[in-house]
Amino acid sequence: MKNKLKVVKVNILGQDYSIRTKANSSYFKKVEKYINEKTGELIDNGLNPDTQQLKIAILACMNITDELFLYKNDKKDILNNIESKSNALLDFIDEKLK
Repeated sequence: MKNKLKVVKVNILGQDYSIRTKANSSYFKKVEKYINEKTGELIDNGLNPDTQQLKIAILACMNITDELFLYKNDKKDILNNIESKSNALLDFIDEKLK
């Protein structure tokens, strides 16, 4: 049964979390690595992981969300550009067929 939930363990900011998921555990290891890289950047900039974990988590969340929104906007711009060029190409073909 491929759709059965399994438990994947990740460690973020030194804390273990168990996640019930249908996804592949290697996917969550990539997520874990990425989050730890983002939180590590904040720690490298002077935030104390022993006393400012919530602040680190919130700032990392904001940074990751900002990246997500930028990628979504880029994707939207690319799709709009493709749509525009496709419409221009269709108009050109229609004109040539007339």
